[in-house]
Amino acid sequence: MKEMKLPEGWKVEKLENVFILIRNGASIKQGEQHGGYPITRIETIANSYVDINKVGYAGIYELGKYSDYLLKYGDILMSHINSEKHLGKTAIYENCHLKIIHGMNLLCLRSNKDLLLAKYAYYYLNSIEFKLQLPKIMKKSVNQASFSINDLKCLKIIVPSLEIQKKIVKALEKAEEILKKRKEVINLLDELVKSRFIEVFEEPKKNDRGWEVAELGKYLNVLTDYHSNGSYETLRDNVTLLDTPDYALMVRTTDLENHNFEKDVKYIDEHAYNHLKKSKVFGGEIIINKIGSAGKIYLMPFLNRPVSLAMNQFLLRFDENKVNHVFIYNLLLTPYMKVKIKEKVRGAVTKTITKDAIREIKIMVPPIQLQNQFADFVKQVDKLKFEMQKSLKKMENNFNSLIQRAFKGELFK
Repeated sequence: MKEMKLPEGWKVEKLENVFILIRNGASIKQGEQHGGYPITRIETIANSYVDINKVGYAGIYELGKYSDYLLKYGDILMSHINSEKHLGKTAIYENCHLKIIHGMNLLCLRSNKDLLLAKYAYYYLNSIEFKLQLPKIMKKSVNQASFSINDLKCLKIIVPSLEIQKKIVKALEKAEEILKKRKEVINLLDELVKSRFIEVFEEPKKNDRGWEVAELGKYLNVLTDYHSNGSYETLRDNVTLLDTPDYALMVRTTDLENHNFEKDVKYIDEHAYNHLKKSKVFGGEIIINKIGSAGKIYLMPFLNRPVSLAMNQFLLRFDENKVNHVFIYNLLLTPYMKVKIKEKVRGAVTKTITKDAIREIKIMVPPIQLQNQFADFVKQVDKLKFEMQKSLKKMENNFNSLIQRAFKGELFK
């Protein structure tokens, strides 16, 4: 931690001096039995909060020796074995009316309430000031990174008086609530599109208006993938993935999933882009995972730059005179169509879907005029959503700035 001038009475302490507990969770093999007490796993805090939909189970109905591992209000969970990008991710156990056992591969940090407020500690552990300390204790391996409990205990935290901590928490909670409300509004726009779809087209399962039902393949102009461009040997010799910006973006599932096309992405040079001529991406295509989370649907945005399709995905381009891609995308996202797509997926362990299976998916096809009207509505909603996301980004930057000012003692002294 860099030396900084702190207000009078503020201290810099090692974590071990202000936390009464820093430990790994109970060693429990999850998944063999269902039911009983939920157990944390790495995915539980993937979105930086304790997600009760992402816990594990092991058929534990009597706590017994695990009673000491029940999470307590204010406990902080931290990822200490993960990809480098997610290492040090934290979540705080609060406002959760569920008894949860602390499982392996997440650390639990419990603050000394006489010295450190749990919520203050949570905010600090998410600050840039703290994150900059992590590389000093990080140990890297091929696919993940980690740090030890003993090394973590030696990292530093700025500790003002409890009175100042309370003021900082109150200010940050207020700002965080504003962010939360903006995110809720953005989510409501997505719900508005879903609601409008049902209002215009009704339930695809019922198809009460008797619209044509046909195979998806009837309306496809293109159904392609990365390997349509040649043999493994040819692709190996002509295509190299790059970490630094270059001619074209190589769009992957992770980019589509996170709606991120700028940070931690992959690139290819112009030669590779031209070699992959059968899987160029222009925007507006539907992309379907063909392995792993097979059948997962994405709509490719218009990025106004050269883009190529990465491996393990299918790209679908439609005859827009017969079907509108925006309509098709929203149709495939309905619960009924998700079930129909899932029926086409094969494999007990590794899930896959084939080109032929995609072509055979049966869809309801309303008049193209109605599809286009719906697409126009979605376009207007997307414009509003884009503006809100821009303002959300600005709000998030302001929130991060507020955090830094708080821990420098610039808000309350």
